[in-house]
Amino acid sequence: MNNKLQQILSDPLSFISRLKIINKKGKLVYLEPSDEQIKMFGALEGDKDCLFLKPRQIGSTTFCLAWLFYKWYTSTEPITIVILSHKISSAKHMLQVFKRYYYTLPNPLKRELIVDNTTDMEFADSGAKIMAVSAEGKGGLRSFTCNYLLISEYAFAPNPEELKATAIGALNGNKLIVESTANHYGDALHQEIIKAQRGEGNWEYLFFPWVDHPGYSTEPPQNWRPADLDYMRVNNLHINQAHWRETMIHRLGGEEFRREYPIDLDEAFAQSGRAYFTDSDLRYVEVRNIEAKNNETIIFDEPDFNTSYAIGVDVASGRGGDYSVITVMDKLSYQPVAMFRSNTTPPVELAEIIVHLATEYNEAKVLVEENNWGLPVLNELRHRGYYNLWTDQKGKNWITTQKSKLVMFEELKTLLSEGVVTQLDSVTYIELRSYQLDERGLAPKVPDNLDHHGDTVIALALACQCLKQVRMSRAAHLPDWVRERRAQRILDSALGQKEKRY
Repeated sequence: MNNKLQQILSDPLSFISRLKIINKKGKLVYLEPSDEQIKMFGALEGDKDCLFLKPRQIGSTTFCLAWLFYKWYTSTEPITIVILSHKISSAKHMLQVFKRYYYTLPNPLKRELIVDNTTDMEFADSGAKIMAVSAEGKGGLRSFTCNYLLISEYAFAPNPEELKATAIGALNGNKLIVESTANHYGDALHQEIIKAQRGEGNWEYLFFPWVDHPGYSTEPPQNWRPADLDYMRVNNLHINQAHWRETMIHRLGGEEFRREYPIDLDEAFAQSGRAYFTDSDLRYVEVRNIEAKNNETIIFDEPDFNTSYAIGVDVASGRGGDYSVITVMDKLSYQPVAMFRSNTTPPVELAEIIVHLATEYNEAKVLVEENNWGLPVLNELRHRGYYNLWTDQKGKNWITTQKSKLVMFEELKTLLSEGVVTQLDSVTYIELRSYQLDERGLAPKVPDNLDHHGDTVIALALACQCLKQVRMSRAAHLPDWVRERRAQRILDSALGQKEKRY
């Protein structure tokens, strides 16, 4: 091997810049790393796992594949590299990029392959292999260990949390690379980004706003003026960038543009037009950041004998998956004061926790939906001698139907939008923002690919229903902060009405 070739093989960026790609004009050209890709390279070469939030068309996947190709090509050991996507067609497409890198090498550098098909490539001499795997497959990662694993478009995987857990198991301490555009507020990708920002986990996190990409700029016609001067000034856009942005918004629509080409995290995970609880509905909410530990009671405010309480309970099986949630609310302030959340507590044990919390909070009235696992909990509560339970005028337990769910959600929406309920924990807030209207634009639902089903929101809505049956047992006075906030809300509303008249 001559000295020049040895130098190239020992320098990853030099090697990568000699690989060939298809550019936007359909021509075969050398890969010339951009500024964003140079930043990716620094993260990829580090010791941590990599998490990249990207706009469209900056070559994130292409560069990650090029870096992995370098690792595969130069390894003298039988390493395994996995490229994983939410669809097998996408995974195979990424393998085609790998194949292009290989087949456009100079002939003397094309080492013998003993495997070369639509999902695998393997070198004869080193045994190093690359595999294309789909998240649609069941158990596909459980049968082997890999050295490097790339998950592309993680936010769009059908079950991202399980996928990540399986990937980490297959890696056994080796390097994980996740790159994706944004999807939903509060989804698995958003949660991982929040963890990375807090310094949790082993992430090297990079976000690439579209304004940093030199290609996102077009020269406007003479005398053209931007429609949104405030946005241009706040984000320090060049007029060419403002023109490109407005052109793309006309093509894609504002909502789709923000998701595909975000300038910051707020835009990346902005609510869609189908959001059930809108930003306007949540404008009065203050978020209490909590560590949402499983099987643990979180106390926001200690019991106060001067007030009364209501409890809403959403019950799950306790066998993993959905969470059972208990939410305690204060009748006087209309704020949540305690919460229990667990996906491992069986219904009978959940009843014991309900009795304990209800007793602590002045014999609180309890609403447990009778559906599914709720009935065993109600039976156990009565068996334990706790009878301060919500029933309707006919003495029937609450049953959540499509109609009753819509009613309780609409009433919760009103309490939030009017500034009555203003103190929420971060878990409930994230789940609130995740609710979307269904395909008909009617019922609220959580998108299927999120790692939760909105259980804390249901418990909160049930607690609000229960509060309507709670009466204050003695004269009580609202805390100063509640009175001040409600006064400000009334003032805001009055000013808003005045603006409408004029």
